Amino acid sequence: MKKILDVGFGRKTLFELYKSTQMSSRLLYGMAQLEDRYMIEHISWEPFSLKGLIKNNIRVLQRCDVVFLAYLYIQPILLLTLLRRIGLFKNRKLIAVSHVSLRSGRNRIETIILRFAYGAFSNILFHSPKNMEESVSRKLICLNKCEVLLWGDDLIYIDRCIKISHDEKYLSTGREHRDFHTLISAFAKLPHISLEIFTNLYNYDNDYTSVKDLKGKFHNVEVEFVEKSTETTRHLAQKAGSCKCVVISVEKTGLYYCIGLTSVLEAMAMGKPIISTRNPYYPFDIEKENIGLWADNEEEWIKAIELLHTNPQMAEEMGRNGRKLAEKKYNILECSKQIDRLINYR
Repeated sequence: MKKILDVGFGRKTLFELYKSTQMSSRLLYGMAQLEDRYMIEHISWEPFSLKGLIKNNIRVLQRCDVVFLAYLYIQPILLLTLLRRIGLFKNRKLIAVSHVSLRSGRNRIETIILRFAYGAFSNILFHSPKNMEESVSRKLICLNKCEVLLWGDDLIYIDRCIKISHDEKYLSTGREHRDFHTLISAFAKLPHISLEIFTNLYNYDNDYTSVKDLKGKFHNVEVEFVEKSTETTRHLAQKAGSCKCVVISVEKTGLYYCIGLTSVLEAMAMGKPIISTRNPYYPFDIEKENIGLWADNEEEWIKAIELLHTNPQMAEEMGRNGRKLAEKKYNILECSKQIDRLINYR
């Protein structure tokens, strides 16, 4: 039986939460579905200090057949990539998921090192066709080593653990680069339609303190700042299961990856219609798939919200279409099959 090192931040914890049915397996990227086929060791990265980086690089050199990274970071595996490029560890597969386009270095030497390291990968999977195209065009990876990942939510978990109902409230649970001001302004002009927002006050480089001034200002808009925790994740999943529509309003400046995709895929799995800021990095067009509507400014948000609100049959049809698309293509089982194929491809 082949051995896989599933490495990244919090991998052990994520697997334990999945096994105890406290969380969907989507963030395990298929490793939970492959545990009966392979010996899988979940390894959590040490913090990125000098000591941590040394320890991480040594840990991925242990005996195995595959190293799998659900989030592509070069530093913790730099030694492994360099050793592979000089002919060692050739029989080991190195597979990673990149959430953004591969980037050149800050100077020519760093770019050469990165290109050399990326060349050691057996396969790099991208959430977005656009991110993949940008990476290939920068000559950082060969096209024959790239694929678009068929990632999605865990439908078995959703069906077993999430109660699906149909409240009249619209829901936003996003945390990254969200444009809450436009979203709230649109709903403020639709006082008969309710919006719930759940987010972190701070999320990495995202600071939503300016949204605090809008909390409680409009009777139909509820804003709640939550902490990052397993309980919060479970609570918000249940909220998504009962909402009328999932709304995803993101900042359009500096858009460079699939911001909002997790919310889109979760909504699809739960059979909920979607309204989203147009993101060219999504792997599909929500309007062409008839699972939701695009809205790029306040006027378009108002129009889209009113359209769904006054056409419940349209909203229900979009929700059904989203679930069908999730069942057909964008789910964690299809993701695991894709990775399984790459593991055994010669």
